[in-house]
Amino acid sequence: MRIQEVIRQTGLSRRTIYYYIDQKLITPKADEANGYHDFSEKDIQKLFLVRKLREAGLPLADIRAILKKPRTTPFYLHKQLNVLQSQLLSIQQTISEIDRLTGQLPVCQSLEQLAAMLQETQFQPDDSSRYQMESRNAQLLAQYLWMPYLDTPVTEYQQFLWQKITQATLEHAGTDLKTMSRYLQYISPEQIDATNINQYLRNQKIISLTEADHPHFVEELKHSLLAFASDPLQQEKWNLLYQPVIHPTALFCVSVSGWMREFHPAYRRYYENTHTCCRMLKHFMDSAEGAELKTALDKALNGNCDVRTGYYGELEVAATFHKSIYALLEPKEIRKFLDGENFCYKS
Repeated sequence: MRIQEVIRQTGLSRRTIYYYIDQKLITPKADEANGYHDFSEKDIQKLFLVRKLREAGLPLADIRAILKKPRTTPFYLHKQLNVLQSQLLSIQQTISEIDRLTGQLPVCQSLEQLAAMLQETQFQPDDSSRYQMESRNAQLLAQYLWMPYLDTPVTEYQQFLWQKITQATLEHAGTDLKTMSRYLQYISPEQIDATNINQYLRNQKIISLTEADHPHFVEELKHSLLAFASDPLQQEKWNLLYQPVIHPTALFCVSVSGWMREFHPAYRRYYENTHTCCRMLKHFMDSAEGAELKTALDKALNGNCDVRTGYYGELEVAATFHKSIYALLEPKEIRKFLDGENFCYKS
């Protein structure tokens, strides 16, 4: 397809199309005979997507990432929503304050009068105006936590359950899940997607376990936890993030697991297999035979692991920690993030 037809179909100018080619957003083949670009239907589709996403205000870097990994789209759209929402709140507040000032100050008599009026003026929105942003953060958090189970059409009842889960997430997003919500925004959508894939593969393995598979899986958990207990770097990351991020998230997931088990039958199998195997592992560690593993793990976790009834799943988190979203940052970067959250962590 020649560029004239591309211009007609996409509504983009010749200059813009060539710019997107230069930016590697599309890579049409070149005709060897005359050097002209030969555009495919896939190129047309990408140009359409670029045009629409640019209309939404997304930067080209984010659009390029979406074209490369479509799964990251919700995270980039959420990022743009936060930008637009912040701008909207600021603009609305500024309009309101200027409107109030013009009504109270038809004639400015002096700089002193103006300064006195501006002393009571607040052009930036206060925190109470950011409820909508918190709601969107809760939606992103819920999507991340349950991404592996959002791959099928839902019934009206499942939609009802999902609304309850999202509402519960919103109620916690400003308190115990606040740091986890900020953490998701601190790391890149590509990193989130990569760990989502790792988690999905792990979940599928656990879902497929039969009762006969449980002993072998417990042996795998032992091996993984011993590796964790001999890796000081992973331990440092775990102990930095456990109190502000890992533990609150684990507690929340348990609190809504009843709804999730109704929402998706695969999650029910994942939940039951995880807790059965981790409970078997806990019983092993409480035995004389498992004393060595327990001692090594207690030292590595530094008391930062909750294995009370109902929370055995944190052992699974520790076993897969090196591939999880929590292990993405180096300790120095984690401390920088936590400093920004004003969180007092253990040194």
